[in-house]
Amino acid sequence: MAKKVNKLRDIALNPAQSFRTKKVTVPEWGVNVVLREPSVSIWLKWLKEHRDLGNSEGVSTEETVQRNLETDVEFLINVLLEEDLTPVFTPEDKPEVLKIYGPAHARLVHQAFELITSTNEAEKKSENLH
Repeated sequence: MAKKVNKLRDIALNPAQSFRTKKVTVPEWGVNVVLREPSVSIWLKWLKEHRDLGNSEGVSTEETVQRNLETDVEFLINVLLEEDLTPVFTPEDKPEVLKIYGPAHARLVHQAFELITSTNEAEKKSENLH
């Protein structure tokens, strides 16, 4: 039987192959998880909230902290996958995740950021192509 060869179009249109991933052990949970690069929409939302690019006039410190926490939870929901690459949470899980969000979750968010290519890294790769 001949081995099926994936066409480039099929590969490029496969969402599971469009993001970098990283397998991570979560000692507190005793399991391995997969972290995925964040989607563009959640990355931009996180930047807006955490870098105060949005309108923060008249917003208290407590409200800012809560807004940032909510954005971190949305970010986690976007990047945390089972080992088979299925999402652990759905957006509807946000209230429940928000209640229990802690250091283990924050570490996962931080590690997912490491999957994002920095501007300098992207420029270096681009230069190597020419």
